Amino acid sequence: MFRIFLGLFLVSVLTANCQSPAPEPVEAPAVTAPMTVFLVRHAEKEAGDDPVLTAEGMARAEALAQLLDQVELDAIFSTDYRRTQLTAAPTAKAKSLEVQSYNPRELPAFAEQLKAEYAGKTILVVGHSNTTPTLTGLIDGTEAHAPFDESDYRNLMVVTVPTEGPARTFRLRF
Repeated sequence: MFRIFLGLFLVSVLTANCQSPAPEPVEAPAVTAPMTVFLVRHAEKEAGDDPVLTAEGMARAEALAQLLDQVELDAIFSTDYRRTQLTAAPTAKAKSLEVQSYNPRELPAFAEQLKAEYAGKTILVVGHSNTTPTLTGLIDGTEAHAPFDESDYRNLMVVTVPTEGPARTFRLRF
């Protein structure tokens, strides 16, 4: 019995002496997710000064909401025109988000606002054939995106702005 006790005692002492001290805790650097911005032009519209969407346009607005179904959006922005508001509406309803307005005549300021206030967030911006490519360039830093053709409603620009390094832009069709 004594031998067993002595053996256990020696094993515990030797094991305790062989263990290295616990490492000092290292503070992990803060990791911020990239900002992701989905930018689309409004869907197909009727004729007129501030028209509503056509039946095809309403279907495209619904398709946008379905496309973004699995995306966790933090905010949705649109110009104050009926065609852009109606394009954003199905996605806003599905996400239980309010559509926030922005001024398409102040795109540089809006791009800076998005970068400052929505870092690490995912947002949708609905604009126009000329403002959407311009805003895309202001966000990704290229300023090199050509306006969309007036008859083309299928573009979806996706800009990812990491915390470090260059932004990446993808042009998708839906």
